[in-house]
Amino acid sequence: MNTELVSRTGTVPEQMIPTSPGDVLEGAVEYALAAVRPSERLDEVSNARQAEESLVDALRRTEPSADDALEQAVACAEAAAEHLRYGEFQEARLLLVAARGQLVRSHTRRR
Repeated sequence: MNTELVSRTGTVPEQMIPTSPGDVLEGAVEYALAAVRPSERLDEVSNARQAEESLVDALRRTEPSADDALEQAVACAEAAAEHLRYGEFQEARLLLVAARGQLVRSHTRRR
């Protein structure tokens, strides 16, 4: 278990129980950010492939909603997955950070 990665709830992604449409996507975004961080150079291609698969799976399970922030997070995550597919890690990280910001915005609006 990767204890370095903690979401805004204080849990690692494996411990998160999805309670809203964006929770699955949030876990995948956090996982992908950890997998492609600049300090993880050992097996960057393998990490990127796993991160891409995690994002694609989460995108399939994320239900569309009327929340524009969640829709923007989905768009950023889709674009990040595409960049990961081609080994464009810096672009993917930028989009993943944007997706995380939109997910936070989405959570804030639901409260």
